[in-house]
Amino acid sequence: MASSVPDVIARLFAASDVVTSGEVAAAAGVTRQAAHHHLRALVAGGELVREGAGRGARYRRRSRRSTRYALAGLREDQVWMEEYSALRQMDLDIFDNPKVKPILDFAVTEMVNNAIDHSGGTEVIVRWFADADRIAFEVQDDGVGAFRRMRESRGLGTDIDAIGEIAKGKQTSAPDRHSGLGIYFTSRMSSQFILSSGQLVWNVDNRRRDEGLGWLEHERDGTLVRVEVDATTSVVPLEVFRGFSDPATFGLNRSTLRVSLFSDGTFVSRSEAKRVAAHLETYGIVELDFTGVDQVGQGFVDELFRVWQSAHPQTRLVAVNANPAVLAMIAMAAPTYGHPER
Repeated sequence: MASSVPDVIARLFAASDVVTSGEVAAAAGVTRQAAHHHLRALVAGGELVREGAGRGARYRRRSRRSTRYALAGLREDQVWMEEYSALRQMDLDIFDNPKVKPILDFAVTEMVNNAIDHSGGTEVIVRWFADADRIAFEVQDDGVGAFRRMRESRGLGTDIDAIGEIAKGKQTSAPDRHSGLGIYFTSRMSSQFILSSGQLVWNVDNRRRDEGLGWLEHERDGTLVRVEVDATTSVVPLEVFRGFSDPATFGLNRSTLRVSLFSDGTFVSRSEAKRVAAHLETYGIVELDFTGVDQVGQGFVDELFRVWQSAHPQTRLVAVNANPAVLAMIAMAAPTYGHPER
């Protein structure tokens, strides 16, 4: 399915702070006039700011607040105290929902801390966007990039492999200082979560219960993370933690992994299965979400559901959202596979 023009505009902003109508037209496959129409609508709605005129016009997201912090000696709790104090002075109606602030308490501090400890950069910019329907923040650093950092620290082949590792949870490039849960839990409790670096963007859209990868037209230096929280959110962070944790320890003991993040083709080989299964033995239950995967190969499912499962009986692999063809292949490779009660 072709991307809508607003989706294309959002993807362009994941790569750059400003966009032009020409870039939108080229990326969306529409006329410049059509691109102008969509950009003008976003300006009228207060989401974008136009700079310049004519063909030289550029469009920038309209932030309610933008603050630059030097990373040296920075503490994430101090940043959040300063940012929240400024937000309260704006008297935003969204904070009438008492469930909004606890999500931001966790998400802001975790994302700023990632920039402090992982980015290798010199500064971070924190931006805020708010309207009647949602509040969003961005954390942008000038470091080496989240996907490159994970790829190099784990000896992975590509940035796509790095995203797959990050999406598992418990995966971090600094295991002596981090559990790897910050991005994982933030992506689950926000209404929408976007992480972009290099030429890739990972988008977790919890409004539509969807996630995927996008290719950026222009390479992004450093890392940009954007977190959106709807005004009507009913998410309670403690319930999110419990849903993926051992009740006795609150350690992450459950993970849901989108299989399609690990490849841009069909899943046929044992090597692909091994990439998916890497480090999953730290969980008790792993839901492998096959949404968007039309077919799999015998070697792929045999490696996962028979070979790997037999070698790791402490971890239970559960296929979810798999079509009949995928389920049939799993049953052929691992006749004892079932769907135990969760």
